[in-house]
Amino acid sequence: MTSLRPLARRSAADSRNHATLDRYAERGRECAYGNVRMIARALGALYDDALRPVDLRAGQLALLWAILALEPVEMVRLGTSTLTDQTTLSRTVANLRRSGLVNVQRGRDGRTRMIRLSARGRERFAAAMPYWEDAQQRVARLLSVRDVRSLARGLQKGMQGDSLVAR
Repeated sequence: MTSLRPLARRSAADSRNHATLDRYAERGRECAYGNVRMIARALGALYDDALRPVDLRAGQLALLWAILALEPVEMVRLGTSTLTDQTTLSRTVANLRRSGLVNVQRGRDGRTRMIRLSARGRERFAAAMPYWEDAQQRVARLLSVRDVRSLARGLQKGMQGDSLVAR
């Protein structure tokens, strides 16, 4: 004889799940993460497309820009300033190095690595700027760049010392 009890539990659990799903189905548009990811994908595609003539991707240009602003910069400081985890940062810097866009040297104590743009990286960065300007103007027609900058500054301040960034 089969017990009806497990079916009743499953039915109650299914009912709770359905109620939860119904309650949250329309709220996805409120999700900060989902919205920011959607914006990042759209803007990334726009900048990637604009930068194609100089053979750079938006993420590469952003990292070159951070290196230029901080150089010579230690890998750890670069990761902190860009809120990039060490694994992603190491991989991206290695790719930039293979492309001849950055130079990586040992720091004074031998444990750190100092990064700076190479001559080729400076040339590529300068060549990218007109394309970046075009992309920036296109973005400005879609959203407030000032608001995005303000949001980024607030996030950087709020994330300083947060262990999630170091992962």
